[in-house]
Amino acid sequence: MELRLLRYFAAVAEELNVTRAAEKLHTAQPSLSQQIRQLEGLIGAPLFTRDKHRLQLTETGKVFLPAAKSILAAVENAFFQARATARNEVGTIVLGMIPGPEGMVFSHILPLLLRQSPDTQLLLRTMTAPEAIQALHKREIMAGFLRGPIEGDEIAYEVYMRERMVVMLPESWDLARLDRVPVRKLATLPQISISPVIAPAVHHASEEIEQRAGVTLAKGICSEALMTSMNAVASGLGYCFFSEYVGGIVPKGVVTRPIDMDPAPTLDLLFAYRNEEPSAALAALIALVHEHSPYHSGRMPEQGGDPCNTPRSARPA
Repeated sequence: MELRLLRYFAAVAEELNVTRAAEKLHTAQPSLSQQIRQLEGLIGAPLFTRDKHRLQLTETGKVFLPAAKSILAAVENAFFQARATARNEVGTIVLGMIPGPEGMVFSHILPLLLRQSPDTQLLLRTMTAPEAIQALHKREIMAGFLRGPIEGDEIAYEVYMRERMVVMLPESWDLARLDRVPVRKLATLPQISISPVIAPAVHHASEEIEQRAGVTLAKGICSEALMTSMNAVASGLGYCFFSEYVGGIVPKGVVTRPIDMDPAPTLDLLFAYRNEEPSAALAALIALVHEHSPYHSGRMPEQGGDPCNTPRSARPA
């Protein structure tokens, strides 16, 4: 049986409309219908019931669909692994990076890697932390600098950098004149939060600050990007909690101040990779992270402050 027939069947089953499936597959509708009939002939039973208005999977079709998708996924994964092996042979690392802290990674660990292994090629992909975790599971990237939480045993990870959290404020606010900002003084002001879907670790850290302070913070805008949050703060729409590195990139009209808490709340940047035998290039990067990460060395890259050395599990809450 040709894989083409499985792809055609899966597309029609997904759309339940031959016209839309044909458009998706970039083929003619009569040809697609003929291929489906050919597949049904091979199976010896109809896969769809048809009337003037609707297309539905038969019981045979419902049983066959998961198996067809599994075969297609297995073939796709085999191609991916073969291509990944070819890339590894020439020293390529496909690396995921969450937006924001990448400047500290660019200025710190990656130059060490390229000086040690000048033939290594880096392919960098910017993505959210949930996207990066999913890409690791799918083997679309080989490693990543991201935030947690990370579930399951397939992904190994460690703390690359632990930063104190700060509050971003409009420069015009009275609180901006304080050296340290008590959370209670923020309680009645609008908080610009980060979507838990986009940045679950940041969202959870903000909730922990609220719980530790024993207050209920007034909710304002919910943002899906750091830059959007900073621009909202610059416009006077509220304040935002984030990690300390943002002090070097905030726009005009925004200041960052320490949060008046002891110990200071922190946010971890993790280095993660698949828990399997790494390529030579990736093994070199892993070794460098073990030896030179700011968390283990006690030094922060230039864009950040000093790390908080309070011991804590590598697995975020």
